[in-house]
Amino acid sequence: MMRKWEATLKQIEDRASHYERKPLSSVYRPRLSKPEEPPSVWKLFYRQNQAFDFVKSCKENVHVFALECKAGDGQRIYLVTSYAQLWFYYKSRKTLLHCYEVIPENAVCKLYFDLEFNKLANPGADGKKMVALLIELVCKALEELYSVHCSAEDVINLDSSTEEKFSRHLIFQLHDVAFKNNIHVGNFVRKILQPALHLTTKEDDDKIPEVMDHEASCFSDVPLKQEILEAWEKPGLPEQYNPDLSFLVVKNNIGEKCLFVDLGE
Repeated sequence: MMRKWEATLKQIEDRASHYERKPLSSVYRPRLSKPEEPPSVWKLFYRQNQAFDFVKSCKENVHVFALECKAGDGQRIYLVTSYAQLWFYYKSRKTLLHCYEVIPENAVCKLYFDLEFNKLANPGADGKKMVALLIELVCKALEELYSVHCSAEDVINLDSSTEEKFSRHLIFQLHDVAFKNNIHVGNFVRKILQPALHLTTKEDDDKIPEVMDHEASCFSDVPLKQEILEAWEKPGLPEQYNPDLSFLVVKNNIGEKCLFVDLGE
């Protein structure tokens, strides 16, 4: 009996020592605010447009975040809350790991890139080197087009690769500079990557798929020939701009050429 009591007492002491070293954090709950503080906001929506409509009606500084209902199933729910409240939960709850902010269509935004390729379809591809070369290319283009100086040190490089897929997300932290909206970002990216787009159609210009699934799609609905033609007719890049962008060309899951850079819809 004495041994059992001593063992139990030791377990209690060990548990107490553990919580002294790592105390439990207080669970955040929206509360009635003081008169001088804005009220807490934490509201979920099943549709993105409903979430943004709610944001417009709020006096508080809140934002829209997309959450995965179940990791990997592609379904989303939309949360409206403040950065402070989201960060409190994000630090302690694994269910919020698959979470990102949804930027409104016409909002000022930073230059960003989504990069990915299938590892099995591209066994010789060096993803890290490709990312470094792309950053170097973009920095040079920003300098030539807008006289904006940046380097790899100004880029947030987020890695979400898996065993099957190489995946990176780049965010350029330009000093005192931003793009008017994501449409302007897209125009800039397409402009500097035109030589690479041409490489994806070089072997067979007449067989460009009209419809591709989300993972295979690397292009917009605009025909590539027309897109390339219109981009080069517009002023902007110097005439001698013709870098070797072959490092950006990869193969998708069905063996077709596409770009390492996701150009969106």
